[in-house]
Amino acid sequence: MKADSMKTKSMNIKKLDLSVEWDATKLRNLMTNAKRLGREDIYFDAVRQIARIEGMNIDDPLEADFAITMRALEEALSAESGQTKRLSRTKQKLKRAGVKQTLADLAVSPTPSLGFMKLVEFKMADMSAEALILKYQAEFDEETVGAARKRLAEHGVEPAA
Repeated sequence: MKADSMKTKSMNIKKLDLSVEWDATKLRNLMTNAKRLGREDIYFDAVRQIARIEGMNIDDPLEADFAITMRALEEALSAESGQTKRLSRTKQKLKRAGVKQTLADLAVSPTPSLGFMKLVEFKMADMSAEALILKYQAEFDEETVGAARKRLAEHGVEPAA
């Protein structure tokens, strides 16, 4: 009975507005507590906010959004495995090809990337390369936009309006 009332109590905690928190240490502590209390919503909101810290000083909106995406994926993968995870190969590709080509290559690849699948699993598909391509579709060719739209649809992800 006590466990049930505790679970009910944790479920009744109101949603926090983390958009004003810029201290990564506080956000990581919040992630730990949210995970312990079974509050996946708060956990992933904290992951997203930590990621926003990464992109806040990048002037180009597309580059900033992709930096945020990469950081969110690194945070989520690290938390899942208990070990620090970095997207080294994607960062190398970014340096070689730039953000637009990296995103396009991810979208037109015949199979979804591990990053895409993990973002879907973590309920953060709105941060995927494919979602960014649709958000900034004027910067990509029709083939790339179509591939991004198709991949999202195949995985039951509704593009943002």
